[in-house]
Amino acid sequence: MKIRRKLLLPGQYYVTDLPMILETIVGSCVAVCLFNRKNSFSAMNHFILDASPNPYEIDIGRYGTTATEYILNKLFTMDPHPTHYQAQVFGGAAVFKNSSADDVGEKNIAVAMEILAARHIKVIHTEIAGNRGRRIKFDTVSNTVDCRFTGDIPRKYSPKPAANTP
Repeated sequence: MKIRRKLLLPGQYYVTDLPMILETIVGSCVAVCLFNRKNSFSAMNHFILDASPNPYEIDIGRYGTTATEYILNKLFTMDPHPTHYQAQVFGGAAVFKNSSADDVGEKNIAVAMEILAARHIKVIHTEIAGNRGRRIKFDTVSNTVDCRFTGDIPRKYSPKPAANTP
């Protein structure tokens, strides 16, 4: 049986009770992966900014405050016990050259961690900050995440020298 895959773009989120691989690439954005260890419900978001400057903003997925609360609320309708959940947090890198934008990642990390702490969700793993983007593949069956820096893709073969090179 082939496992389904879902690619999340910036501003998207996904909640599932199916075996899947949820994937995304984050830089200063943050992805929160949630797993219910009792019932195998899972969710992932990919938010761009920590909070909206406009309280009437409707774009749930764009902001950490709304995207993380949304996926938690969806999961809690299926199982309301916070002790059944585990979280992993990725991203929040300082990837911009403009120093005024460097704190975007820091703010994104902070809001994700604050919301998870407020909801009493245990964070079991983080790969955050730094200055490089990350490619994330979240396996909703095993609660494992393959996280690599962007550009670090292993070769499938070893390059061989051309024949008759001096």
